Amino acid sequence: MGTANDTGGLPCRFGPMPPLAGGFQDRDLPLPAAGECVVLTGNGGHGKTQVATGFAERLWAAGEIGLLAWITAASRDDLVSGYVDLARRLHGTDLPADRAVPWVLGWLGEAATPWLVVLDDLWHPEDLDGLWPPPTGRVLVTTRRQDSALLGHGRRTVAVDLFTPEESRACLAGYLRPELMAGAGELAAELGHLPLAVGQAGAYAADRHLTCERYLDRWRDSPKPLRALFPDNGYRTVATTWRLSITAADELEPAGLAGPLLHIAALLDPNGIPTSVLTSHPVLEYLSRGTGSQVGTDDAWDALSCLRRLSLVSFESTSIRVHALVQRAARESTGPGRLATHTLVAAEAIAAAWQAIEVDTALASSLRANAAALAEAAGPLLWRDGAYRVLIKAGSSLGRAGHFAPALAHFRDLRDQAAGHIDADHPDSLTIRHEIAYWLADTDLPASLTDRCALLEDQIRVLGPDHRHTLNTRYNIAYCQAKTGDVAGGIATLEALLDSQTRALGADHPHTLKTRHELAFWRAVAGDTGAALAEFAALLAQQTRVLGADHPHSLSTRHEIGHWTAAAGQVRAGLDVLESVRVDRVRLLGHEHPHTKLSQDTVAHWREHLRQSEA
Repeated sequence: MGTANDTGGLPCRFGPMPPLAGGFQDRDLPLPAAGECVVLTGNGGHGKTQVATGFAERLWAAGEIGLLAWITAASRDDLVSGYVDLARRLHGTDLPADRAVPWVLGWLGEAATPWLVVLDDLWHPEDLDGLWPPPTGRVLVTTRRQDSALLGHGRRTVAVDLFTPEESRACLAGYLRPELMAGAGELAAELGHLPLAVGQAGAYAADRHLTCERYLDRWRDSPKPLRALFPDNGYRTVATTWRLSITAADELEPAGLAGPLLHIAALLDPNGIPTSVLTSHPVLEYLSRGTGSQVGTDDAWDALSCLRRLSLVSFESTSIRVHALVQRAARESTGPGRLATHTLVAAEAIAAAWQAIEVDTALASSLRANAAALAEAAGPLLWRDGAYRVLIKAGSSLGRAGHFAPALAHFRDLRDQAAGHIDADHPDSLTIRHEIAYWLADTDLPASLTDRCALLEDQIRVLGPDHRHTLNTRYNIAYCQAKTGDVAGGIATLEALLDSQTRALGADHPHTLKTRHELAFWRAVAGDTGAALAEFAALLAQQTRVLGADHPHSLSTRHEIGHWTAAAGQVRAGLDVLESVRVDRVRLLGHEHPHTKLSQDTVAHWREHLRQSEA
């Protein structure tokens, strides 16, 4: 048997190393020095194999290695077969596998010749048990997996991420003549700087003599599938890349959950999906129906971890990210019926993750972004089975966050969309009209009042006079009356409404309590401050009992007590109340919430008033 000092057959290039792509980019990554093992991890399409090829070619061309061995690692059989063939090449004779594998590993351990072994496309880390090359040369492993089994024993993991904008542009320039590069930056951004997609787009555009701008027009043509936007066999490469990853993730425990979760995530915001959405009750219920067994939050979390292990998603504190192209490929591989089901589940999941009181403004913003992404991805499917209602919730959230004009624009657009899907008398059509009138009040009170009066007539006809939506419109009409100067008319409308709400909803209903709050406020505005403060005090006791002391409505009543106490001449006493409300709002809602800012402004106003009066 030959020894490590044998030089027969050296220098040697061994194995099916792929060629460098036309737009290859030599990326700045910490690859192995002599005596090191580096594991390149990343999603399919990130260019791990190209990085390995470029590194191997560079070492070979520089004469730094005498053996370059490229072994496919998709299965243990592939690994063993590769080692057997390498032993034949180095030893010069055939050896059975049980002798060839230890021989070649021993040869590598004792070789005087510098070497590089690349184990490409490792699917199952356990396949390398007993087959890791010794730490005497350079070892480079490419894999989509991020399992802990790949760590330890001095190995380093290096993440192969997306192209930088500069690398994307350079990759396209590797395929395209300068006159075809117009729009290259915008095209690369649309492709999310995914190396595989950028390279495929460059090859496709070159073959058809398209500028990047013209290719981008085709890309954005939503009816055009991915297979029509890549070169011959290119789509097969892309689709297979992710299909194999999804299948592998789905086979990990808990089996059968990762795939469905990814297909739901494929409809949501690629820049961040709250984990509370993907572990919500609607999602767990859907997964349970699919598996025939009860799926819990921990199971869903573990399934998301399986997707991460296959580099299909990445984790960021309380959210996950999925590349937009992975999402598009997943959607296109799903039939219309199942896509409609996924749309409904995704909509219900977003709604379920929304807080009744939006304390976490970052979460609310992310949920709005996910609702918008769902609308874009699902299109008309969102208007089946009431899934569109998540867009009503998103618009209301936008307004509550203080974005009044965008909320108004949102609901006007939603009204136009609804016209093609639901009847004008549908309760949700009436709700959308209510929201338009509500957010219009910020800029055009008379128009808002006109819209609300017309809406009230239709609500009485369709829903009935005692329906809570009908009663709510009466409340808003009273607000508009008082706000436009008819304070007496507004108070009269509120008094009549309070009688109707007490009868239809009950004295403790939140809407009834809200009307009492508004009535006390306008009585104070009309000059009856003493009666208003007495009503606010009685209301606060009831709100504390029914809603809790920390409920936003309870805090609003305390705020009014502080303000009107100060307005009645007891400025210091009023400031004490207002300051306590400000502190509680910071604690409960954060510094940036509109209610907190109102407290800050009101406190500042009365402090300045006190300073001037004492000057």
